[in-house]
Amino acid sequence: MGLMLKQQRNGILRPQWYGVYTVAGARKVLNLDVPVQGTPPESLSLRKTGDRDFERSREKAEEALARYVAEASHKGRSEHLTERLIESKTGRAVDYARIGDLPSLWRNLGRETPASEDYLKGSDAVFNRFVAFMRTRNPAAVHLYEISPKDAAAYVTAIQSALARKTVRDAVKMLNKALARFLPVGAVNPFASFVGRRASGESETVHRKPFTPDELQALLNAARDDEFMYPLIMAAACTGMRRGDVCNLCWSAVDWKEGMLKVKTSKTEAEVEIPIFRPLLAVLKKRKGNGSKYVFPDAARMLAQSPDSLTWRFKKLVVAVFSGRESPALPAAIPVAEVKPAGESAITAKVSPGERRDRMLAVFRRYCAKESVRQITKATGYAKATVSGDLHAIQDLIGKPFLRVQCPSIKAAVRRVTQTTREHGQRAASVRDWHALRSTFVTLALAAGVPVELVRRVTGHATVEIVLKHYFRPGRAEFKAALTGAMPAVLTGGKPKRLKPADELAALSGKLAVGKATDEDKARLRKLAAAV
Repeated sequence: MGLMLKQQRNGILRPQWYGVYTVAGARKVLNLDVPVQGTPPESLSLRKTGDRDFERSREKAEEALARYVAEASHKGRSEHLTERLIESKTGRAVDYARIGDLPSLWRNLGRETPASEDYLKGSDAVFNRFVAFMRTRNPAAVHLYEISPKDAAAYVTAIQSALARKTVRDAVKMLNKALARFLPVGAVNPFASFVGRRASGESETVHRKPFTPDELQALLNAARDDEFMYPLIMAAACTGMRRGDVCNLCWSAVDWKEGMLKVKTSKTEAEVEIPIFRPLLAVLKKRKGNGSKYVFPDAARMLAQSPDSLTWRFKKLVVAVFSGRESPALPAAIPVAEVKPAGESAITAKVSPGERRDRMLAVFRRYCAKESVRQITKATGYAKATVSGDLHAIQDLIGKPFLRVQCPSIKAAVRRVTQTTREHGQRAASVRDWHALRSTFVTLALAAGVPVELVRRVTGHATVEIVLKHYFRPGRAEFKAALTGAMPAVLTGGKPKRLKPADELAALSGKLAVGKATDEDKARLRKLAAAV
């Protein structure tokens, strides 16, 4: 590859630079369309230098030749054709993002609302974990488009063995969004096939357990003397709002005249209108004039500083109310040596292969060798909470108590009453927390016959399907009673329900107006009208 000066037949120097290069063994000469400027060497040999202007034009010609050769090396490939099309339409060259740049690309992505530093640190962890994985698995891959579907599948498998299912799902969702944003047009997103998939039905989902009316009343009675928790629980139960929306409720959202709350939800930013029921009205009136823009300023402050403290206080209250009903006394611990084979078998069978399974086996074997949690922590370097959590998870997998310290504790009671275990070594799911009040509101409203569209208008959900699938969770007795009361007597075998006179009069008048009233309907209508 090189430059050349060409002369016409009459010996006059041609005004453009020419380039010489070889492709597929053939020598090519190209007019670079770069003007020859200044004074060239007298001999026209490019081994010698001309004046300053000539040398500047030579540099421009060398750059043009390098670009052309690079382009010619992949000319005809579909990627190249796509690049040319995009460049012609947008006026910008295609930019190929690097895998190692994912954390900074995501951090600097333009957003309508600035992301919090905690969120950005979490996203950094997601991308850095993936970058480290790719450096080990496929170090030759430098750009995002070089990530293959097999690489993505291997990564998902790897993190499934080490992280909780929700963490895995959130990480894959973030990677899918990032690659969809930064991959060049036309490139296949290797993570797209992993988003939104479910094994079968709702097998992976554990739903909150709503409170029955009696349970809700018991919870409110227990919290009545707690000036901090009682107003919050009442507000959540009466509105179905999420914990954050309750804590950050502002006085500007309270319409005293209409008796409504007009709230923009923090999660979906949906505008919702919620009637203010009498118990909530009493709470609001008592707090009116508190000198803050927030209805519950202490709760707003705690939500910002320590949201887990809010959850912990609520769960302790739930334990105080329901531990006697739902939590039998713990049986005495049995010698750990007796459950060692069962423990190892349970870990191997129910925990996916990988880092987490190896850690749990190592922790369990040390515990069977009579090491304490503190000794295991010191010997392995694992955090104390990790060791303790693994031992409790193994105990749940076996179904037999072997932990040497079995004295009742509030933490153990919270786990028993408010959480439920899951298969395959997943961490326990919370079923009775703040969000259970939201499920309670939806379940009680739908069971009472409130149309689902009105419930959706209150909760701010995008679709009816979300309400029915994730929030309507009546118990069997409540479900049977609601269904029996709503269905016609011809199906349930009960006596037909007679409408109230005013409602029946309105219904018959409507049938008469559209021409669908029978003679029997007309007779009944005259009788009701005469009674009025």
